[in-house]
Amino acid sequence: MPTLQQLRYLVAIADTLSFSRAAEICRVAQPTLSIQLKELETRLDARLVERTRARVIVTPIGQEVAKRARAMLADLDDIREIARRDDPAAPQAVLQIGVVQTVGAYVLSVAMPGLRRAFPNMRIHVREERRDTLLRQLADGVHDVILLPEEVERPDLECHRLLCEPLMVVLPADHRLAGQGSIAPEDLAGETILTMERGHRLHDQIVRLCADVGAHHARDYEGTTLDTLRQMIALGMGVSLLPALYVRSEVIREQLVVARPMSARVPVRHISLIWRHNSARGPTYAAIAENLRMSLGPWAAPEAD
Repeated sequence: MPTLQQLRYLVAIADTLSFSRAAEICRVAQPTLSIQLKELETRLDARLVERTRARVIVTPIGQEVAKRARAMLADLDDIREIARRDDPAAPQAVLQIGVVQTVGAYVLSVAMPGLRRAFPNMRIHVREERRDTLLRQLADGVHDVILLPEEVERPDLECHRLLCEPLMVVLPADHRLAGQGSIAPEDLAGETILTMERGHRLHDQIVRLCADVGAHHARDYEGTTLDTLRQMIALGMGVSLLPALYVRSEVIREQLVVARPMSARVPVRHISLIWRHNSARGPTYAAIAENLRMSLGPWAAPEAD
């Protein structure tokens, strides 16, 4: 039978597609990891991983074994958590957080200091992925919690809203509206509005606003990141609406662009922390969610009823 350690090695390889990074995560030498993977393949009589000079490929059988191993390892962690529930001061050794790119760096840069003060013994690992990948990996046990710019209603998940974050108008510093303290929706009539590429919630909100106020949605210029949008604005290609925490982190230091709040009908996005409903660590994750919410200051979501 496979050992738990061998299954951990396989999961690490499947998650990183790199023997060196997997060995680093597992804190073993790379030759040790390779030997244990070979032994796992021998025990199962199946090829789990193909390794070439260019890349690492997890076979279909390897992917299925890794998926089941993740669930098994997550259940094992839950058992450990149940065993120490009578000690509320017991630290959780590791917190695996999955985030989307438009949320992670800007929310965590504000919230991380408070989180480290409240949980000084907890090691925090952050990994960026797309929304659908994060939800799938959360169910598979790859992540303990995930941060998404939305609320998710699913019976298998717990969703705690952390933040009601307004979007702000970001425009070139020499734009005709740059001198205003705030911008009314009708001021954007006729403007070229840049958005994220399709599939992002920011894209959908901005497209609706364009239709409402008579602005031009620039379909030819869609950004893949918030930084890309900021750079396009600096080049004079249009204006956009970007999240307030991103403005606080990046735009405020920029000389070529400025940010202004909207005076009415302000679009917002809801940042949520999500975890598996049946996780034994639920109380710990709820405490983490509350700590994050309090750290986010004026835009923190009100406490749930």
